[in-house]
Amino acid sequence: MAAKKQPPIILGLVSHRGCGKDACSKYIIGHYRAKEIAMSGYIRQALELLHLPPNRQNFPWLITKIRSRFGKGILARAVIREIQEDGFSIYVLNGVRLLREIEILRKKFGRRFVLVDVVCADEIRFERIKKREKKLKVSKDNVKMSLADFVKQEKRIVTEIEISAIEKKADYVIENNGSTEQLFRCLDDLVKIFGVRKLKK
Repeated sequence: MAAKKQPPIILGLVSHRGCGKDACSKYIIGHYRAKEIAMSGYIRQALELLHLPPNRQNFPWLITKIRSRFGKGILARAVIREIQEDGFSIYVLNGVRLLREIEILRKKFGRRFVLVDVVCADEIRFERIKKREKKLKVSKDNVKMSLADFVKQEKRIVTEIEISAIEKKADYVIENNGSTEQLFRCLDDLVKIFGVRKLKK
């Protein structure tokens, strides 16, 4: 008799900018039978269909309009429709940003939804963001900004304020103040809790 298939684990990643949630997601989908669902991906796709750049002006404007019309849980409901038991052991939700999204996902998936807070020191993520933006040449704001001004700016951004509230609801906290090797070991330890095995290479 074949063993009963285990339903997938839904890992919701939350973090402030520069903490490394993208690196976490990339590692998990590269080493486990996992699929990433970027919460912002739906908005990016909509902008691409309209041939509009997904920049800091268009992105917040469109998501605000969509949430105003369909409710703050619209992205969470889209995720629920996308998640199916199709062979993946883990679904990684990259970028959970609203408390309403958490409520909807927990109601649907119960204990299978696991909220993971990726954290690091302000000075470390500030340097990461400066390095990233300088490399991509997408903005000079953070390159010229001081750490104190960066922290003040973050406290004024609505989505960042909401993230601080979401972090208090996290089931697990992953610290990313050290090397990538240390981060990956923490992720392996976390996934091991749920009995998911690494892919064989």
